[in-house]
Amino acid sequence: MKKLRVAVIGTGFWGKNQARVLSQLDQTELVCVCDMDEARVRAVGEEFHVPYFTDRAEVFARSDLDAVTICTPTTTHKEVATQALRAGKHTLVEKPMTNTVTEARELVALAKERGLRLMPGHIERFNPAVDYLRSLLDAERLGAVTLFHARRVGRWPERIGDVGVVRDTAIHDIDLARYIFRDEAKSVHAKVGSLRHTKEDYAEIMLEFRKGGTAFIDANWLTPMKARTLIVTGSEATVQLDYISQEIIIEDSKQSTKPNLEKQEPLRLELAHFADSTLNGRPFRANGEDGLRAVEICEVVLQAGTSGQTVPLTATPV
Repeated sequence: MKKLRVAVIGTGFWGKNQARVLSQLDQTELVCVCDMDEARVRAVGEEFHVPYFTDRAEVFARSDLDAVTICTPTTTHKEVATQALRAGKHTLVEKPMTNTVTEARELVALAKERGLRLMPGHIERFNPAVDYLRSLLDAERLGAVTLFHARRVGRWPERIGDVGVVRDTAIHDIDLARYIFRDEAKSVHAKVGSLRHTKEDYAEIMLEFRKGGTAFIDANWLTPMKARTLIVTGSEATVQLDYISQEIIIEDSKQSTKPNLEKQEPLRLELAHFADSTLNGRPFRANGEDGLRAVEICEVVLQAGTSGQTVPLTATPV
């Protein structure tokens, strides 16, 4: 089997997880890891028996490398991904894909110009429960879907330092609302603030979609108990989903059913998809434009949360 030769840039909490999975998948070969923190990158390199570097230029200069995954702080995503694409490497960038809409547009344009693959790390698209929900939507089991109601709450993750709860946490459900409705948001209303942290630590978001759907997203770093839940309401049935347990309940006018899904690690599914799609030239489940749209909506959420006004959102061409 041909393997995608991959390096991980950034070996913090999530980068180490990616190195673990990439070293285990049949479709990938973990070539090396890189981080500015020498002690940290050495530990990860030694654990997975691969070379380690503190200088990204040494990684991007390698001829035995097809792709990179970028797990550095958000404010560095554009710079690191630009270097990777200019070096001819296919690129997966953790969410948010970039810190600003302008940066996202430039990254998408560069990947297109160089004929390279660009994928944002929207991991919940690979959650088995979300997969099952999509199969129900494809079979029109829910009828006309009108409401998406997500709750993603818990204590502040200490690993986060350069973005607030909107870009770190709510972005998952912002992306999934587009994915579920298969539509673009037309307006945003939000209440955003900070009670305990430098960045915003709570957000109540309402997205209105062009075809009539509405998404309500509750995200914070304040609630003592961690919860990751979603309710999707249609004209024929309602689905309740737990992202963590990967349990799903379907309720219609006749019965309530609970499919027995095999629990799987979304990160493993995501990285296998990145490798398979890159090796075989197939479309990504989440592409650069999806990453751009998520960043775009996050910016408007923060704008709406500051102004207290409903803000129209026009997705302009890439």
